[in-house]
Amino acid sequence: MAYLEKIISDLNRCLNWIAVGILVTMMLFTVVNMIMRKVWVPFAGTPEVIGWLAALVAAFALGYTQRQRGHTCVEIMVSRFRPRVQAIIDSIMFFVGMVLFGVATWQIVKLATHYWEMGSVSESLYIIFFPFIYAVALGCALLCLVLLVDFLKSLTEAVKR
Repeated sequence: MAYLEKIISDLNRCLNWIAVGILVTMMLFTVVNMIMRKVWVPFAGTPEVIGWLAALVAAFALGYTQRQRGHTCVEIMVSRFRPRVQAIIDSIMFFVGMVLFGVATWQIVKLATHYWEMGSVSESLYIIFFPFIYAVALGCALLCLVLLVDFLKSLTEAVKR
């Protein structure tokens, strides 16, 4: 399991760095567009591009954030339980999250495939956008893998105690 955890961690770290690069690109694109608006003519389709890039940033950071335990977690009641009960509750929550994001990944892939088959393009720039949707599915799939590892760890912890 340590090998699987290392591979998933490396993949999520890589995607997180890509998300950081995309975020910097969004910032630069927005600033340049604001300058162009004052100087000459702004870029066409800026809201489209920023929307796609924002979706990528959010999706690519999901797994890394879960690995770092950066998501919001309220443990007011759970922290009062014994460690074994806490591990069982964690196992259940990781499993539910894994199923939820598994279904989300599946539906996002279906949506991307639908747009691909239709040959859909964006409204302003007429660019194919299904690759962005597949990339969001990749981010959700990697979150599922992180949740799987977390589920197995917490299940092992619950059985040990």
